[in-house]
Amino acid sequence: MSWKHTAAVGLLALSAGVAGLVVGSIMTGKGAPRGITDLLSRSAATRWLAEAWIDAAQPAAPAGVRIAQKGDPAPAVALLGRDGKAASLTQWQDRLVVVNFWATWCAPCRKEMPELDRFQQKHAANGVQVVGVALDGTADVEAFLRDTPVGYPILLAPNPAANPSLPFGNTYGALPFSVLLGRDGRILDTRLGEVSEAVLEGWIAPHH
Repeated sequence: MSWKHTAAVGLLALSAGVAGLVVGSIMTGKGAPRGITDLLSRSAATRWLAEAWIDAAQPAAPAGVRIAQKGDPAPAVALLGRDGKAASLTQWQDRLVVVNFWATWCAPCRKEMPELDRFQQKHAANGVQVVGVALDGTADVEAFLRDTPVGYPILLAPNPAANPSLPFGNTYGALPFSVLLGRDGRILDTRLGEVSEAVLEGWIAPHH
């Protein structure tokens, strides 16, 4: 077989493999694999493909629920501080804000929290703020934070079952789920799944 034939077969197999990944991500409702879409997003020529894949693989919202899109203001969801008083994400206006929805029962959430903490410490003086939003009871959150303290603020959902991450685009119903808010309080991007410090660095780079 000539090198041209070999290349053609390889390209066909690669195309079939990618097509299978796309279809699989849509059928399972697990979303597009962010490792691959992150690579595609690094090039202006393929960024459109990454965005189209992410959008196509996202499950539809429940009937009657409005989901904010990129560029929209952050939804004004009800939140509480650890002191039980009403809190809002608007208190961090004029900063890039990484909102991380998590729960104590979520293993990937627990694993990524030290990464989020290191990222916050590194960028606190540069106008970047990490905010955790726990979808858990207060007692469970406080017990967890005693053993695994973090330096960034943790807010709580008054009713975790209501899923305050849903209006931000978490139609997957899974955690962790993170949202990047611009300095004007509008949604820049969302991300399903565990993050690392390196991923966070790449996430804020275009907006820093």
